[in-house]
Amino acid sequence: MISQRHLRQESRRVLPPCIARRNQQVLEHLGLAHCAARRQQQRGPEEFDDLIQESRFGLIRGLDLFDPQRGIRPSSYLLSRATGQILHYRRDRSRTIRIPWRLRDLYAAGKKIQRDREQNQEPALSDQALAAELSVRPERWAAAVQSHGASQVFDLSASHMEPTQPCEDDEQLSWLKSVMHQLEGTPGMVVQAHLIERKSIKDLSEALNCSRASLRIHLKVGLKLLRQWAQRDGLMPIQTS
Repeated sequence: MISQRHLRQESRRVLPPCIARRNQQVLEHLGLAHCAARRQQQRGPEEFDDLIQESRFGLIRGLDLFDPQRGIRPSSYLLSRATGQILHYRRDRSRTIRIPWRLRDLYAAGKKIQRDREQNQEPALSDQALAAELSVRPERWAAAVQSHGASQVFDLSASHMEPTQPCEDDEQLSWLKSVMHQLEGTPGMVVQAHLIERKSIKDLSEALNCSRASLRIHLKVGLKLLRQWAQRDGLMPIQTS
């Protein structure tokens, strides 16, 4: 992906050692950014150059945050970071009104807290209390609520009073498929079959000749790992204790 001439030019630049080392790593893994952009090219109307730019940014951020002590291969981590950056770029531009993904995720987390309280027959939290529960300022929560209201637009070309369906599910499914190769063993097989192939736990139990309880345990393990990776890639807010 990078010619020897470009590598020689980079080696002749006078840079601090840490920056030169980081740039060398970026050049060595640049093919992963192109791979992520090529995979996403057919899934949206964006220009390929824009996808390349975003995936390279994700790659660079991934190199800055990569921790070899976690036991994850650099290529797997960097590819998921590059793909995640493209999905963020697409999510932020998929609506007529641009809503930052952090505000959308914050609103979703707040609504989940309120739903859980309702199911437990507990009173709903006030906006101030909910902001404290989310560890954000009240102004930030108010901005998330306002952004959600602004995002409720209608497609005039659709049938009467039928709201447009967001494409976030497809984007999240794309991210899920991009990290599934990191999920190994039985948890990976169960998550693949249940979440992506849409097979029921009952059908899987009969096909694999094992109990539903054991399949649910493997599914729980796989989902826990996926939540950790989604938080790592910025696709869902990090839950604070």
